Amino acid sequence: MVRVTCCVLRVAFHHVTRNTHHVTRNTQYAPRTIQHLMTRSRLLDLLKLFIAIGLLAWLVMKLPDPAELWRQIVHANKFLLLLGAACYTLAVAVSALKWGVLLRSAGIDLPRSRLLTYQWMAEFFNNFLPAQVGGDVMRGYAVAVDTRRRADAAASVMIDRFIGLMIFMLFSAIFSNAVLIWGKPDGRPFSPEGALFMRFAAIGSAAAALTLLGVVATLLSRRLKRLMERLLAVLPFSARTLPLWEKLATAFDVYRDHPGALLLTAAGSTAIVLLTSINIWLIAQAIQPGSISLLEVLVINPIIVFALIVVPLSPGGLGVRQVSFAGLFLFMGAGYALGTAVGLLQQFIGYIVSIPGGILWVRSGRDRAAQSAPPPFSVKPQ
Repeated sequence: MVRVTCCVLRVAFHHVTRNTHHVTRNTQYAPRTIQHLMTRSRLLDLLKLFIAIGLLAWLVMKLPDPAELWRQIVHANKFLLLLGAACYTLAVAVSALKWGVLLRSAGIDLPRSRLLTYQWMAEFFNNFLPAQVGGDVMRGYAVAVDTRRRADAAASVMIDRFIGLMIFMLFSAIFSNAVLIWGKPDGRPFSPEGALFMRFAAIGSAAAALTLLGVVATLLSRRLKRLMERLLAVLPFSARTLPLWEKLATAFDVYRDHPGALLLTAAGSTAIVLLTSINIWLIAQAIQPGSISLLEVLVINPIIVFALIVVPLSPGGLGVRQVSFAGLFLFMGAGYALGTAVGLLQQFIGYIVSIPGGILWVRSGRDRAAQSAPPPFSVKPQ
C-alpha cells in the first residue's frame, strides 16, 4: 500500500513540477527531438483511446441485452439527473475554495473568481486527459504563470491531492466496516463474492487511510520527519524514495505552521466525498429506484477515484470508470448492467459540467495572445 501511495504521489508531483517549469526548459531541445516526442505522445494517447473504446465495447458485449442499457439511459429520471449534475458542479466549486485556503496559507491570495476559473479549466483537462493528472498540471501551471511562484503552486496542488486522497480512503474504510458490522441497509445478504469484496475493501481502505494519515503526521513533526529520512536512506530503492520524500516534506513545510488550513482542506475534501457520492446515488435512483443505498455508494466511490488515479489509462478515465462501476455495483448486488449505465451517465455529466472550463481556457489563450501582440503599425502624416 505504501508503494502504491508513493507511485500516485510521484506521478502527480512529477507532472506538476515538470509542466510548470516546461516553458523555461523546452528551448534546450532540438526541434527534431521535440517533434519526435510530440509524435510519440500523440500515438500513445491514441492507443489509450483505443483501449478505452475496447473496454467499453467489452462491457457492452457482456450485457445480456445491450439495447436495454440504452433504454435505461434514455428513460432515466431527468430531474434526479439534474440534481446529480448540480451536486457535481458544487463539488467542483468546493474544490476551488479549499485549494484557495492552501494558496492563501502560502501567501498567494487569488480572487475567488480566478480560483473558480482555474478549477473549471482543471476539470476540463481532467475529463479530456488521462486520469486526474491533467487537471493538476493545468491549475499548478496557471498559478505559476500568474504569480511566478512555481514551487508554491506545485506544493499547493500536491498537498490538496494528498489530503483529498486520504479523506476519500478514510470514508471508504469507515463505511465498508460499517456495512460489514451492521449489514446492508435493506437487510439483503451479500453474495459470497460481495462479502469477500467488502472484507478486502475494509482492510485495504483502512490500511491506505492509516498509511496516508501516518505520512501526514510524520511530515508535520520535525523529529519524525528526520527519523523517516534516516530510515529511507538505509532502505532499498532509497535513490527513488528519498527524493520523493524530500519533495513531499518541502511541500508540507509551508503548512506546518498553518494546521487550520490543513483542517479546512480536509473539511472541503469531506464535502466533496459526500457531494460526489450523492451524485452517483442520484444517478442510480434515476435509472432504478431503490437499487443501491447511499451508504453503499460511500464505500465504492473512493475506490473508483483511487482506481482512476492509479490506472491513468484513458482521457477522463473513460472505460476504466465504467469497468469499475460495473464490477463494484455487481459486488454490491445492484447489478452489472446498472453499474455500466451509472458509469456512462456520470461520465457524460462530467463532460457537460466541464465544458465551461474549456471555453474559459480558449478565452484565456486569446486574451494572452492579444496582450502579447505588437501595437498596430501607423504612419504619422508629414
